[in-house]
Amino acid sequence: MEKSSMEFLDDPKLAPIHAKPQSMLSPSTLSAQDFAELKYSLPEAGRWHELHDGQTVLLSAPDDLHGTIVLNISRALAEWFRTQPPQTRGYACHDLGLHVHSEPDTVYVPAMSIFREGKPFSQFDNVIATEIPRIVIDVASSHDRRSDMRLRTTAYLKHGVECVWVPDPFKKEIQVIRRASHTLSLGKWQTLEIGDLLPGFTMVVENIFVQPKWWVEKLPDV
Repeated sequence: MEKSSMEFLDDPKLAPIHAKPQSMLSPSTLSAQDFAELKYSLPEAGRWHELHDGQTVLLSAPDDLHGTIVLNISRALAEWFRTQPPQTRGYACHDLGLHVHSEPDTVYVPAMSIFREGKPFSQFDNVIATEIPRIVIDVASSHDRRSDMRLRTTAYLKHGVECVWVPDPFKKEIQVIRRASHTLSLGKWQTLEIGDLLPGFTMVVENIFVQPKWWVEKLPDV
């Protein structure tokens, strides 16, 4: 169903309560370049860290369902990529920083970024993207991610991203936000399709959230 305004996933009752993002205050604000250079020296080797207004922030570690969502979408995209001509195939990156604001600098790290232009796989080894992805997938899993989702999606679109997907593991729905368009909320019985951005790609929304068989099946007796 369509929504006439960006009604993002920020209801704290629908998410477990986590601590707010932990700001690692620096003597002075960091630039995006500073953040890229020091990220791997941060706690947890920089995992789950972002740069918010020049300060490093540690987000809550994603749970298993967050990982399941990323895995399921990755598999569906991999199947689609294999059907595309090599010169226009594109690729997806996981946990790639996007420099969405400057002075002070902000770098968000969504779960996935999909590129359709540029040299194949040119962004794989970057801490921060040097190109703008066509689609961003940001999972509304932990409370800190959900509470900032309106800010995050708006920043992605202003940065030049054409479409943002926001899977919600609590409502079992996905929001699709495109520039100059209404927010589209798809329930688990509906199908995700993006038309011109990923021609021919479809995925039943329910399959975004389903746990893999090896996770739910009983282990054999030994």
